Amino acid sequence: MNAVLLVERLKVALTPKADEDGLIRRKEIACVVKALMEGTGEEGRIVRERMKALKDSTSKALDKDGSSTRALSELASTLKTTASN
Repeated sequence: MNAVLLVERLKVALTPKADEDGLIRRKEIACVVKALMEGTGEEGRIVRERMKALKDSTSKALDKDGSSTRALSELASTLKTTASN
């Protein structure tokens, strides 16, 4: 995955801002990490909430009766039936 996908599409990351020289300084990286880890600032809070929602959705999909588990089970049954014919 690349940064654009994580930041703009999935909304699960923050982009550090470059200074006037086009460099990303240590202080900026520290601010971004702090925002993500502690949920400080609006952007950090939103990313943390989004990650929690994605985690919950993934857990449900992988649960015993979840959509991913059912789909994989159906695929295995189809392959088993096809292989035995």
